[in-house]
Amino acid sequence: MSRLTTSIFAATSAAFLSMALAGCQTESPSKPSRPAVPANFSSLMPPQSLLRNDTIEAASHDRNSSRLAYVGVWAKSGDACAMMDQTAFEGYAVITPVSLRHPGETCSFEPGAPGQGYLQLEASCKIKRKTRKRTITIAMANSSAMTLSIDGQSQTLTRCHMLK
Repeated sequence: MSRLTTSIFAATSAAFLSMALAGCQTESPSKPSRPAVPANFSSLMPPQSLLRNDTIEAASHDRNSSRLAYVGVWAKSGDACAMMDQTAFEGYAVITPVSLRHPGETCSFEPGAPGQGYLQLEASCKIKRKTRKRTITIAMANSSAMTLSIDGQSQTLTRCHMLK
């Protein structure tokens, strides 16, 4: 081959190689990012617009200020939290500083002492049209779990959370 043919061939090869490599350097379309799953996903309640007023009050209560660890929305499991205020089910408690709602009744009581992990409260409870005195005992296992006893009938509950 002549020097001219070799130079043209080399220049053409270099041009094709640079075009091929340029195509490799273009950015590929980015994958759509998934929304972050909250850490408390397994214990989330329905959206706030679907919840009752006392449920919203209990779930949004500032426990750091009041130091009333028992205030909140509780259910027998994280999965049950998703049913809160949507359907009738056993094994839940909506607790504000001065009231408790659970299947079939609503109770009122004086607020417990701040900072206590174990409380025994005397409550006035309405069951249908009747009012009864009941003893409510709350034993906090940790910030996300408690044992609730009403007249000696105990159940272990987990804290439910609102989506923020």
